[in-house]
Amino acid sequence: MSGSFRIITIAEIPVKIHWTFGLLIFALLYLAYISGFNLQVVGWLALFIFSLFLCIVLHEYGHALTARRYGVKTRDIILSPIGGVARLEQLPDKPMQEFFIALAGPLVNVAICFAMVPYFMLYSFDGLWEVIESYRNQGGTSFSDFSVNFLPLLFLLNILLAGFNLLPAFPMDGGRVFRALLSLRFGRRKATRIASLLGQTLAVGFMIYGFFLGSMINIFVGLFVFITASQEYRMVKMESVLKENKVGDILRRQFTSLIPSDAMQLAFDGLKTGIERNYLVMDENREKVIGVLHEEFILEALKKKDHDALVETYVSEKFEASKPEQTLQEIFHKMSEQGYSILPVYEEEQLVGVIDVSMMNNFLMVQQKIK
Repeated sequence: MSGSFRIITIAEIPVKIHWTFGLLIFALLYLAYISGFNLQVVGWLALFIFSLFLCIVLHEYGHALTARRYGVKTRDIILSPIGGVARLEQLPDKPMQEFFIALAGPLVNVAICFAMVPYFMLYSFDGLWEVIESYRNQGGTSFSDFSVNFLPLLFLLNILLAGFNLLPAFPMDGGRVFRALLSLRFGRRKATRIASLLGQTLAVGFMIYGFFLGSMINIFVGLFVFITASQEYRMVKMESVLKENKVGDILRRQFTSLIPSDAMQLAFDGLKTGIERNYLVMDENREKVIGVLHEEFILEALKKKDHDALVETYVSEKFEASKPEQTLQEIFHKMSEQGYSILPVYEEEQLVGVIDVSMMNNFLMVQQKIK
């Protein structure tokens, strides 16, 4: 996610914070100012916010470590003022794997609450009941004596986090749990469509409720859920299309290749026509692929007006061979992870064509329109 920077790495998973987190700090300082809080109250409030986001990080690690158990890597965990998200590199293959990964987060919040129970048993449940009654009767609690309300409020918010996340709407965990159960019967694509429609229905309800209540937070949450539910379906639809089609379905058999001694002007001319944007580079006898010329390298040379430079100056030797029977899903992820823009396609050790990023993107765009 752009605008995020890493603050720590735990269990080989980077935890990043989004720049909008600064808005939360500003809001807290403003709250402290207009409420006339003294330094002690501000300190307790800051400690509470830190503890709450620590609980959110643990929630996300519940997802990430459970995903790791099923062989799914987590790219990173992003924290923002509205919560956190563990960005998995891919969806788990089996519905029940997704079920347990999604459920792991809320279960962490429940476990945190259970960890607090001995404290309440040892001292008193009165503070907890007072906070609960305050929320029931007034819709909130006072920060005036945070040292007393700290653990009861943290307990209550962990319960609310678990409950809210189990709502059957994307991007909440409940939407993924619901999708996983539906996938057992309908398959992931149809299950995602059903779950996303339910999520959007709930989102509209949130926005209507927020409108009549005069709550911008409810309206914002509803809008966020509505957009995310739609994005989730588009993403799964794309994954489904990539999984169902193979490299041989879209490979380009007629393509231009370059040799190291060619001038970059040849690549410039091709880029201007827009037909070919990335090239294979062959040896001087055009018998073997020795590298690739990426569009970004061509643009770099074009900016420098390096028309007479040789292709060998900009060639990259990093590439992999692909086969017609490979799924587009496999190639798409390989291109994303390794930064490939073009791959040669071999059939029985014979070069038969190429597949590149622009072809893949164009194919996906067409599929989105016709399905």
